[in-house]
Amino acid sequence: MFARKLNKPLLILPILLFSIGYITLKSTHKELAVHQLFYFILGYIFYILISAVPSEFFSKYWKVFYIPTIVILLITVLLGIEKYGSSSWIKIGIFVVQPSEFAKISLILTLAALICTNTESINSTRKMLNISFSSLIVIIMVLVQPDLGSALILFIVAIGMLFYSGLSKYFFIGAFIVLGVLSSPFWHLLQDYQKKRVLVFLNPSLDILGAGYNVTQSVIAIGSGRLMGKGFEMGTQSHLGYLPVFWTDFIFASFAEEWGFIGTLIFNLIYISFLIYLLYLSNRANSTFKSIVIIGVFFVFLFQYMVNVGMNMGMLPVTGITLPFVSYGGSSLLSSLILLGLVQSMSKE
Repeated sequence: MFARKLNKPLLILPILLFSIGYITLKSTHKELAVHQLFYFILGYIFYILISAVPSEFFSKYWKVFYIPTIVILLITVLLGIEKYGSSSWIKIGIFVVQPSEFAKISLILTLAALICTNTESINSTRKMLNISFSSLIVIIMVLVQPDLGSALILFIVAIGMLFYSGLSKYFFIGAFIVLGVLSSPFWHLLQDYQKKRVLVFLNPSLDILGAGYNVTQSVIAIGSGRLMGKGFEMGTQSHLGYLPVFWTDFIFASFAEEWGFIGTLIFNLIYISFLIYLLYLSNRANSTFKSIVIIGVFFVFLFQYMVNVGMNMGMLPVTGITLPFVSYGGSSLLSSLILLGLVQSMSKE
């Protein structure tokens, strides 16, 4: 009976997207491909388990997710393991976990619950203060690690959910004015390597062998794939070590080099179809809470997809934002599958 209620496209689409990432890893880094397959199997088990949980549980017990998230983020800030210039990881047993990936889950559930709590309008001052505080405490704790990419995702998801929920346009106007005023001091808070990424994005020729090297090699990899690609295990940019972090941030470029324009066209069609389907599920949900949760998941995947692909093509600054289901990473893959488990839970009833 439970299996019949599951949304079949939502069972198939993540497998298709994962397969693209797995094939790319299998071609470029076989050891990581084995690890990624393990994470996917583990994540898919969580996916099915969460799908079986009634949506009412998430709306009623959202604090069960929110409070532990705050505690774990605080531990990460104080005792986090440093990798790639930020202390965003903690060790749990034999695993090294990135808590900011799982913060997306609790933030979506928290905002959806707060938006739907009582009959008070979302535009009321008290409700907005409650929502703003609950969001900002998570975003700031991620930002100080410092993990700018994850903080951006959380911020965009919060804004997207509030916009979808009918928040007054004057709030957004005020928010953009505040952001404009804070942009100058915020620039000075950025790490030197983050400033370089922005400057190199505006003018890649500033530092082709330094901060601009990653994007330059990514664009070369994508362009060299041409129409049909170089073929499986034939991507020279990845195999010869020219393309950095080809298993995470630049896996799209690695895939494009081997499978060409046709391959990337098929990939983009699958991903866009997946995003459109999430929108469809949000619109047909039979409660406001379910609809808002699904739209929150939609914004996570939409933003990460747009930023990662845009970054690979040199159209956006390098932020370290991964491509969900495709990029290598246990925390990223597990959190993405858990988010889809939430969508299954919301859409099966």
